[in-house]
Amino acid sequence: MRPVLPDKTELLAACRGFPLPTDDPVLDAAADLALLHQQREQTPHSALEVIDTERSRLMATIDTWVHLVIPEPTSGARVHTQTMGQVIDRLAQLTAYTYTALASASEDVFVEAMDFVDDLGTAYTDLVTELLAGTRRLPTTTTSV
Repeated sequence: MRPVLPDKTELLAACRGFPLPTDDPVLDAAADLALLHQQREQTPHSALEVIDTERSRLMATIDTWVHLVIPEPTSGARVHTQTMGQVIDRLAQLTAYTYTALASASEDVFVEAMDFVDDLGTAYTDLVTELLAGTRRLPTTTTSV
């Protein structure tokens, strides 16, 4: 049986553009978000509205899916500071930044970027664990850029 949410390895693979093993709305959206962040780096500021609108739509898709599949939190569950869509968008952004660093920056900058991605991936894992245990809940606000 497949877990209700992808694990860190699957999520990072999706953000890195590796083929997705299954039809998973979170992984599909994460892969698309990473591509949008790559495009964003090459897009003039005046033309970002279309990309950011699509990012908002993908984050909302993630948020909707996650709210459908996670268990009801306990009454004392703490609220996380971001929606799952926002967390995954940030991970996609850092992944895109890491690829830019790989292509054009020093090894130190690349290693630092990879450390950020790994740290956020670990934070994602911790958040999923807390959500599935019912000890954490997500904000109910809509996602926007």
